[in-house]
Formats: sequence, C-alpha cells, structure tokens
Amino acid sequence: MATAVYALVLALLLLLGAASAAVPDINAIYDALRKHGLPIGLVPQSIVDYHLSENGKFTLELVDPCYAKFQEQQVYYEKSIAGELASGAVKSLTGIQAKQWIFWVSITGMHVDPESPAYIYFEAGQVSKKLSVALFDAPLTCHKSTTRESTGITAFLDSTVKALLGETNHLRKALQ
Repeated sequence: MATAVYALVLALLLLLGAASAAVPDINAIYDALRKHGLPIGLVPQSIVDYHLSENGKFTLELVDPCYAKFQEQQVYYEKSIAGELASGAVKSLTGIQAKQWIFWVSITGMHVDPESPAYIYFEAGQVSKKLSVALFDAPLTCHKSTTRESTGITAFLDSTVKALLGETNHLRKALQ
C-alpha cells in the first residue's frame, strides 16, 4: 500500500515537472527580438509556446486571442502568430490585425527605419505607418475584450483611411 502511494506521488511530481518545463522562457523571445534590432513590446506577454528556427521563421502561440488598444488604435492578436525575423524587420507576418473604421486590416510586416532607428514602420499590404520605437519598450499586455486600454501604437493607418474616406465623400458630393 505504501509503495502504491509512493508511486502515485512520484508520478504526480513527474507530471508537474513536465508541465513546468513546458512553459516557454519569454525572455528568450525578447532576446530574439532585441538581437534582430526590434523592441520587445511588439508581442503580447500571454505567450504559452513558441518556435524560432535558425532561418528566422517563428510561430508564437498565445493563451487566447486578445485585443490591445494603443491610444485610439485597436489591435487584434490571433491565438497563433507567425512570421520571419530578419535584421530590423518582421516579414510575412500573420495573426495580427488593426481596426480601421469598420474594417480589420492584416499587419503583414514591420521594420525599423535603417536611416532613423528611432522609428518603426507597420505594414498592411502596400500601406505603412511610421511610429516611434519608444512606444514599444515595454512588453505588451492585451485583453480578451476590446474595451480595455494599453499603451503603445498610435493610430495605425488611421490618417490614411480618414484621407481616403474624405476623398470619397468629396467625390460623392461633387457628383451630386
């Protein structure tokens, strides 16, 4: 009987040890970002798993999909984020979207301006927005709800979308 209890306790300890070993070292992710010349505040803190290959391709798994609000800009992080780290850039990015008016646009890449490393560009297809790298010095906290606020990105693509909508309204009035 004592042997059975001892075996059960040992099995539980082994399971707990395996579970704690599976928790990723989030500092390793931050180190990889810094190594590639990128700020650590680009990714949420809720990472539960990640893989980074030697060629720079990565995947991040979050606890849940989540939202962050950076001043007036809402951003959505899917449960799985993937891309490719390069010197001062993230390419082929999937899993991050920014809300512009009623549309969610996919963020397809990010890069630090080599001429002025104080700025980072966020790309959505052929459109980009330049922001201060200093906005991303701290790790990102995001939430399940869209109503919470964080600090970081300012109005990503906001001025571009407003300008396009303004032109559309101007043309519509001219045609009436």
